[in-house]
Amino acid sequence: MRAQEMWKVSDGTGITVAVIDSGVKDVPGLEGRVLPGVSFMEPPVDHPDQKYPPHDDFDGHGTTMTAAIVGDGSAGGPQGLAPGAKVLPIRTSIGTPMAFAVGGEAAKGVRYAADHGAKIVNLSIGDWYSMDKIRSAVEYAQSKGVLVFVAMGNEGEGNNAANPWAMLPGVLGVGAVDENGDPLPSSSHGQDTDLSQMGGKVLVRCKKNSDWCVQDGGTSVATALASASAALVWSAHPDWTANQVARVLIQTAGAPRDGVKRNDYVGYGIARPSQVLLNHAGDPGAPDVDPLAAPAPAKTPTPGAEQTLEPRAESAAAAGLSWQWPTLGAVVAVCLGLGITVMIKRRRRRR
Repeated sequence: MRAQEMWKVSDGTGITVAVIDSGVKDVPGLEGRVLPGVSFMEPPVDHPDQKYPPHDDFDGHGTTMTAAIVGDGSAGGPQGLAPGAKVLPIRTSIGTPMAFAVGGEAAKGVRYAADHGAKIVNLSIGDWYSMDKIRSAVEYAQSKGVLVFVAMGNEGEGNNAANPWAMLPGVLGVGAVDENGDPLPSSSHGQDTDLSQMGGKVLVRCKKNSDWCVQDGGTSVATALASASAALVWSAHPDWTANQVARVLIQTAGAPRDGVKRNDYVGYGIARPSQVLLNHAGDPGAPDVDPLAAPAPAKTPTPGAEQTLEPRAESAAAAGLSWQWPTLGAVVAVCLGLGITVMIKRRRRRR
């Protein structure tokens, strides 16, 4: 990632990334990097007055995403990729028995982020039941100039059920690769994979969110790192629009090894902000034209036939947890979700 070199040009200063997740625990390494935020968690029926502050996290997932973006590497935690950025934590019911409500909560969170200064929204979560609410919220955020990243999901080894939120027009779907740049076997994939990032063995919150452990971070962490990559680029070019930031990340991504422009495993490739910041690569192009409005045809190669990651600086360590589905959906619900949402894919991208 050439992190130390990149940070001399840009460390994400001036950019706010909304992490809509399970909240954030105030752990060492995040001091001064996390805004007050908000919680949209639904209280239990028998305790309607119960409050859930955004600076708390039952699960550890949101804390891990936050550290992957802005952590300072202290106290055994990870060094975030955009340490100068700010994270706006928006807490949902991920990791709790109330997780059935996460779709509606996340939709509220997307709108809140757009109205409270976030340039980037990170959704390392997903569900199958709230497409209308999420779609409307994403459209609202896009109208405010916000760039949205969505994790593809970690069902690649099973039925490959990709997160339907990645199908929404105007978002960047993110897959995961390992330390060799090969697709992580668990990474969900398909026509909605636009970019990829590191999701292999990384530091994650563990032991009931009391410590850091090394585990696969999956597409959750990959999405956080893609959001951080965008923060670095946008901080260096604050006059660019979401379309322009997305365009240069796509243009400078490490393309698939098999020679195609994109494929269903890594999309257009691994996001490489160093190419923009250090090599001055990429043409931002028109500010109001979505770079994904007419994507190249997908080609699905054999897993493992992807490009190799750039050498990573030790200081560019990432963080993550395995993909967290809010609830276990029935097969019928999964099929219905995919059947409905696939019809709207890419019909309307960011304006």
